[in-house]
Amino acid sequence: IGRNAIVGGCSRVSKDVPPFVKAVGNPMKLYGLNSIGLRRNGFSPETILELKRAYRLLFRSELNLSDAIERVNVEVAQVPEVVQLIQFLESSERGVTI
Repeated sequence: IGRNAIVGGCSRVSKDVPPFVKAVGNPMKLYGLNSIGLRRNGFSPETILELKRAYRLLFRSELNLSDAIERVNVEVAQVPEVVQLIQFLESSERGVTI
């Protein structure tokens, strides 16, 4: 489970959960960025905005994951948290919850 992610109770975690997201269910699904948790932990509004942009491209667009990662690298500001998110996705060995 990635940094600053939140997983709902009684959820079955069978794949990696990306950082900075909300996930719940059986089967597990992503339900957006953990915006409240990010604000509470002192992330800047600019960082949260870039993470939202990356989330939309990665998990809500019609692109496959590798194409979405390429678009994020081009279209989204490479703040450290976005870079961490991309590195997490690229290094996952179990697969990623989508």
